[in-house]
Amino acid sequence: MPNLNMTLPELFDLFAQQQNWQARYRQLIHLAKLLPAFPQADKIARYHIAGCENNVWLKTERVADHTFQFSGDSDSRIVKGLLAILITLAQGKTAAEIVNMPFKQQFQQLKISEGLSESRLLGLDKLIVYLIDSVNYSL
Repeated sequence: MPNLNMTLPELFDLFAQQQNWQARYRQLIHLAKLLPAFPQADKIARYHIAGCENNVWLKTERVADHTFQFSGDSDSRIVKGLLAILITLAQGKTAAEIVNMPFKQQFQQLKISEGLSESRLLGLDKLIVYLIDSVNYSL
């Protein structure tokens, strides 16, 4: 049973067990449901990712040990699932770890990129760029 507190090896094991895109799609939807509730008060322009087909919000917080915590939401289940994976990949990492993380390669290794439409791939790129920019801005 996946949860958003899973380790990266657990995330990769989960998706390695999925034999086809439909199974990976179901896991995306399930992970979207596990994303903690995003406060309505945080659905503001500051956290809104412009240029996505769907509404997407991502909040970045730098904590005392110089790692980052993320929270987010989307009105699309698939985008919210992608956001849940992105947050799982980056949660609790330092700025250097996040900036140097090969996010696109990790989504390819999870075999998620292969099932996404061109517009969703562009949206995923925007999520990744926004996350990295928000970390750089928080330094």
